[in-house]
Amino acid sequence: MTWRSAQGEGDVAVLALERALALPAEHGLIAFTGPPTSGKTEALVRRFAALVGAEPALAGAAIVTAAREDGARTLAARMTAATGFAVRGATLDELALELLRAHPWDTGLALDLELVDPLDAEEIFARAAAPLFSPEWSDWLGADVDPEIAGLRTPARFADAALRLIRKLRDAGIGDEAFLAIALRGATTFYARPPNLASPALLSATKDEHRASLAIDAAELERQRRRELDLAKILARLYRAYVDELVRRGCLTASDALAEATHLLEHRRTIAGALRRRLRVAFVDDAHDLSPAALRFLRALFGGALDGVVVAGDPDAATQTFAGARPERIFGIATTSVALPARTLHPQIAAVMRGVIDGDPARPVPSGDAVRVLRSSDRLAEADEIAQRVAALLLGGTPPARIGVLHRTLRTLATYEDALVGRDIPVALAGDPALFERADVRDALALLWTATDVFRHAWTLRALQLPMLRLSDASIAILCGEPASPQPALFVLPEAEADGDRRWDRKRDLRLGTNLLRGERDADLSPQARERIAAFRVRRARWTQWLGTTDVASAARAIIEDGGLLLPRHGETAARARLRATLVERLIALVGSYAARHPFDDLAGALGYCERLAVAEHGPELVDERTDAVVVAAVERALGRRFEHVFVVDARAGAFPPYYVPDAFLFSPTYGMIPKDSAGDAVAARTAKFTWYEHHAKPRAAYVREQRRLFAAALGRADLSVTVSASGRPTRGVAAPELAAEVSVLLGNAR
Repeated sequence: MTWRSAQGEGDVAVLALERALALPAEHGLIAFTGPPTSGKTEALVRRFAALVGAEPALAGAAIVTAAREDGARTLAARMTAATGFAVRGATLDELALELLRAHPWDTGLALDLELVDPLDAEEIFARAAAPLFSPEWSDWLGADVDPEIAGLRTPARFADAALRLIRKLRDAGIGDEAFLAIALRGATTFYARPPNLASPALLSATKDEHRASLAIDAAELERQRRRELDLAKILARLYRAYVDELVRRGCLTASDALAEATHLLEHRRTIAGALRRRLRVAFVDDAHDLSPAALRFLRALFGGALDGVVVAGDPDAATQTFAGARPERIFGIATTSVALPARTLHPQIAAVMRGVIDGDPARPVPSGDAVRVLRSSDRLAEADEIAQRVAALLLGGTPPARIGVLHRTLRTLATYEDALVGRDIPVALAGDPALFERADVRDALALLWTATDVFRHAWTLRALQLPMLRLSDASIAILCGEPASPQPALFVLPEAEADGDRRWDRKRDLRLGTNLLRGERDADLSPQARERIAAFRVRRARWTQWLGTTDVASAARAIIEDGGLLLPRHGETAARARLRATLVERLIALVGSYAARHPFDDLAGALGYCERLAVAEHGPELVDERTDAVVVAAVERALGRRFEHVFVVDARAGAFPPYYVPDAFLFSPTYGMIPKDSAGDAVAARTAKFTWYEHHAKPRAAYVREQRRLFAAALGRADLSVTVSASGRPTRGVAAPELAAEVSVLLGNAR
């Protein structure tokens, strides 16, 4: 049953909520839905309080979780504060890992399972996929598979797309054999009775450069089918190798842990029964973004109807649907659903949010100035204007933590951070800060590499320019050169190649490090430079000693501090120094976590790990929870927070949302594999199936809808005002919408 009312919505919602709170623990799925500020999380807390008030034992028999780790912790803290019962908040993958560790003999997995993050999983997958890119690929795949397939001409992109697909398959509970069967069946479905590729609607929706992919005959379709089947076989083989590598290493990602735990519960009914008797209820916040793997795990615990589960969320706020989340599969089966209205969300903000989600430029919007649009000539001017407005709010008495500067990703916010810290406004980062692209982090890496291997000259050159040395270009050039009076060669060396202009010298790649360590060019340096180099040698000897006598993380911290990276610098603000310390601290924590997982490795191993992470698509995240700073965050890292004033920056086409770029191949449960590029002796760059599927399923439109919801979620974080900013001239928004321009149009409808 669902309680809703158009008239007296608030009173009816209160009555519906009170009825839901009084239901017994074993009642079917209860869902609390509503926009921001509707009190969904509060309803979960009140439901928990009502249950433990009637039956205190339920406090120890409850799962308290959320789609995100911070949401689970926050929900548990609020429940503990409201009832006095200490409860633990954890994501479902953490609970799944604990279950697997408790039953090692039933799982067939390692006894010391380790939960790894997606960055480590990429490294594991690279090892599993290495034979595919080696000369022995035919032995690995089999002679019947043609490697000339879509995407394989760019191995790195192919591997990234393959891993993304495998993760989605694991989330959906589709194994490698089932995947291959679906792919074969899907190919038959499409190619046995191909759709009308000359359809006027399809032709008109297809760009001119891709229409050639539709003008093909039966022979070309058959050739594309064979290539598609080979692609499916390769991906199934990669999938199997990846899972085998995970099992061999005793490593699981979050989705892997959920998949293995679900398999355990489905095939060991005694374990499932015992766990169900112990865990009687579950409380799930932000259920709209629950992954398919998490939902399957919940169903394995509580049954398909999710009896005893209480969820809260807003289907209109779902931001993980492109990754597989399906909120309708949760909220659509609720036995009792309570729709809560917004309580404190400003009406103008709510109307603009709805207009953005629907893409409706004609939607009426209440008058007021809660929503503003700022457009500047370029990003620097935009960032400076944002910093000015933030400074004015702080001067007016707004607490720093009640101001949020948000974007879809923290990676793009460095310009806005610089503008804020340049005005001595401290910032608290949340999200992926592109750690290894930051100058401060690279300075720290230069020190650490110089301590471990002075012959890594790219890093050594950077270290020589840090404040502790500050060598001039002339001094560095001297250190990179031969001594003024080199010793004559004892043997005749071979002449250079014909296209070379200098003699071969096996020491040429060692000169800088050798001169630094041995001082062969000290006499050619200025007295000041010579003094600094001598001090550096003393420092480095001390660093080498630390590396041999202390643990890796402690040595790294000591080297960075001794190198002066955390000291104040002339002319910089305190906020800038604090940001540098935060970034360097995250690097040290990363080195420490690697050392904890690899206790027999040294600092060089940890730095090599950082190098591998630096080229990954997503980097290590940083969450600064200090409350005396303006929050600069990715939207998804701010969804559990409220601000008085929000700035949603860089809302231009291609930035927020970014342009949709499809992977090298897509997958459909109905049509199987859908390769984008037509490999081999093709008549067109794209496959006919991909061109048709883009028109049929419209993945670009689904992607844009999700980005609209993410943008609206950013707007909904504000209690008083939200400023949408962009730079440059607005675009037509054909390939991606211009959201700043859309908000301007909506505000023009204010009445």
